[in-house]
Amino acid sequence: MPRRLASGILSLVGVLALAACASGEPAPARTVTVTPSPSATSGSAGPSAPAGPTGSATPSAIETVEFDGQSFDVAVLDLDAWEVRVVWDPEASDGTYLGEVEGDVLTNAGIFTPSYVPGGLLVSDGETLVGLNLNEGSGNFHLLPNAVFALHEDGSASVVDSTQYDGTGVTQATQSGPALVLDGSLHPAFTPGSTNTAIRNGVGVTADGRTVVLAISRAPVNLETFARLFRDALDCPDALYLDGQISGLWAAGAGRDVDLVLQPYAGVISATRAP
Repeated sequence: MPRRLASGILSLVGVLALAACASGEPAPARTVTVTPSPSATSGSAGPSAPAGPTGSATPSAIETVEFDGQSFDVAVLDLDAWEVRVVWDPEASDGTYLGEVEGDVLTNAGIFTPSYVPGGLLVSDGETLVGLNLNEGSGNFHLLPNAVFALHEDGSASVVDSTQYDGTGVTQATQSGPALVLDGSLHPAFTPGSTNTAIRNGVGVTADGRTVVLAISRAPVNLETFARLFRDALDCPDALYLDGQISGLWAAGAGRDVDLVLQPYAGVISATRAP
């Protein structure tokens, strides 16, 4: 069932056939009907404050961060206040839109195949649905080192080089590539001023492992700048690139409701406010 969005007054119907980042082939045409938050119908691009269930103002979980002359939408998720999951439905052979997943913050997880199967490791609720991929290959996923974003039984999170991944105690995980930052060092292949730009999303973890940070660029950006955003502006010594031009990041009141129907994905990172 599609996610029900509170405070909606209109229905947004998206029928999009965008090129899948992993395959270069158009996504199948589908119609997804969701109810956007008021910000989507007002034309506002910035965060707004929809009324919560008690009538009090609840600010959006997404804030805009300016860095190196560019704008990024960012969600900072303290794991004491947020439950973060990685979800994937193996039966969804034509992929899953963000609007079909429950959560207060939603973004697509790692790079996937043309048949909407995660390109590497995916663990959901303690179950390994796709195994670790250490194969050589081309494309962003195989620009080594790549990495795994994981959540653990002790309530912490991490981003680690895929070759160093240990699944003991892991409850949620997604593998993608390239790694943006590991132990405070940028990926060695990144070039300052590179003209290889795209809309990009990623996930980072603070040094204490207690905060997860999701970010997406508002305009095309190169990987070197995107990596420095996590390290230098968002205080994440470890961060992972999730995907490119097709990516979305949604939260109520952030004016990003179109992201719910941008593109079908495989894995999705979902964050829910703790009760």
